[in-house]
Amino acid sequence: MCADCHREIFEAYQATGMARSSGQVTGIESEGAFTHKLSGVGYRVFRQAGAAWFSFDIAGVHGQRRLEYFVGSGSVGRSYLYTVGGFLYQAPVSWYSAPGKWDLSPGYRQYDRVYLTRGIETVCLECHASRLQPAAGTSNGYRSPPFLEGGVSCERCHGPGDGHVAGRGKMINPARLAPDRRDSICAQCHLAGEARIARAGAAGRFRPGDRLSDSLVVFEWSGNPDMNVTSHFETLAESACKKASGDRLWCGSCHDPHRAPAEAEKVRFYRAKCLQCHQADQCRRGPDCAGCHMPKRSVRDVQHSAYTDHAIRKAGAFMGASAGATKERKLVPFGGAAAGDREFGLAYAPVPGFEKRALEFFERAPHDDAEVLAHLAYLYESNGNPSKAAPLYQKALKLDPSQVAAAVNLGNLYIKSGQAREAIELWRYALEKSPGLETVRLSLAVALDRSGDSAAGDEALRRLLELDPANTAARKLLNEARSRR
Repeated sequence: MCADCHREIFEAYQATGMARSSGQVTGIESEGAFTHKLSGVGYRVFRQAGAAWFSFDIAGVHGQRRLEYFVGSGSVGRSYLYTVGGFLYQAPVSWYSAPGKWDLSPGYRQYDRVYLTRGIETVCLECHASRLQPAAGTSNGYRSPPFLEGGVSCERCHGPGDGHVAGRGKMINPARLAPDRRDSICAQCHLAGEARIARAGAAGRFRPGDRLSDSLVVFEWSGNPDMNVTSHFETLAESACKKASGDRLWCGSCHDPHRAPAEAEKVRFYRAKCLQCHQADQCRRGPDCAGCHMPKRSVRDVQHSAYTDHAIRKAGAFMGASAGATKERKLVPFGGAAAGDREFGLAYAPVPGFEKRALEFFERAPHDDAEVLAHLAYLYESNGNPSKAAPLYQKALKLDPSQVAAAVNLGNLYIKSGQAREAIELWRYALEKSPGLETVRLSLAVALDRSGDSAAGDEALRRLLELDPANTAARKLLNEARSRR
């Protein structure tokens, strides 16, 4: 509908990375195969009957999945998604454009097995696709298709368009907003941080025109210069250019979100942006300003890839992983955003070695928040205090029944105290919301078998093998159960 009145912008936008950041798979770059040394798994990506597939082989076990959706523009690479029973999972294979090859997806190299049950939650997908269709009450369930628009839609930056189409007002123009609200539109996806914590009751609340910090607190490590894939915003904030220019310099100073310069035009295009503030005779190294001052650097979360360093450093300067690091690592809210004990606790909770600090924040935070209670309960449980953990898990689930981790962990406490029926009920509840929890399904199968319902135990194992045919623990348990009978 936007294209009816804005045809030129629409057609130019189709060539940008944001417009091509997700979609249904209609083809793949090439076929290929590789073997992961740690796990010994052989992967193959191939075309068959007009569709794209990947297969895996390990210890005589073979399986395959259809690649249904992609994430990534293809400029650096693409990851792929597939569905099983209405739930969305990431494929362990990704395409990397620079070397032109298939390899393991980001975050998969650590596994010594096939990993087929990494669920795709809305927080993972919302910056790549538009008009998501999540199934209420689940972790990674979606209606079909999981999103109605591939890529980043016009409404992501300009706000809802229904009123405008009906003649009831104008769309939001980010460039005309106050600087903090203008910058929030870019930061919603391009400010990675170490942790992104939604404020209580504010999950998914941000809309163009809002301040991002009103609904989300982004934490970063003090003095840590490491780059993520989406660290553009915080690295730009480090730059001398940004510090000198203040609010005058923003993403839109150099980037036109509606148009991407052709490869042959990039040097001239970005040099013209630099010359808006700098004199041409200040540098005699050549016309490629960005090549010297914004070189591409490797990032810590994606292999085979390099991304533009927006810190705009002096030519030849490079801050390594330890340079500028403080003696004591601590998380700080980006941009000086206000943060309380709740936000600090949730930021530190998943970081190994910071459990004590997280516990201190959680104990001071209000105990009327399901996320706080679930994390606090886990920390008490980890410290050997299950009697304090159980009631907190129960309260968290009463406040927010979607707390899958709380249901799983409370089930673990119940099984240890001999309450098998209660544990089975909780684990079944958790698996309805997130079927890919492999260890939970294994525990459920064992509990069912020991409680005398061997048929239900076998069915739980068969369901797990449908999700992950290479799960050796499930295969072993099922064979043992059959042998006993």
